[in-house]
Amino acid sequence: MIGRKYWEVTKKDWFRTAFLFFISIIILGISTLLLLPEYWYFWLLIVIVALALLLKWHAKNFAYRCPRCGKVFETSVLEDLLSPNGVNKKYLQCPICKRRAWAEIIRIKEAPFLRNKLLFEEQNNTDYEKGKG
Repeated sequence: MIGRKYWEVTKKDWFRTAFLFFISIIILGISTLLLLPEYWYFWLLIVIVALALLLKWHAKNFAYRCPRCGKVFETSVLEDLLSPNGVNKKYLQCPICKRRAWAEIIRIKEAPFLRNKLLFEEQNNTDYEKGKG
């Protein structure tokens, strides 16, 4: 764990990412067989939407650690799309030290589906400590 908001990428994270990627590939493959010959424009729309959803999910759930200064930062969907990447690294410019390097990927602990739950638990703990709960 790297702090309260981030943690190292685990095998479970890799399997979850691979699962979502393969589901996308299966949907695109089926839609290719059914739609490409006659409805190519609808097929193209499905490809664009699937890619956009996958990129948005990745940008919301993963961050990067600069190898030079060690700071953790998040990227936008556009930056996530356009930056070259390896298996577990991405070539990015660190917003803190302004240097380009192969940043290590890390997981955002407070992913969107957990944020509301964590905020609720934190508020309840605060209320309890103040004697309200």
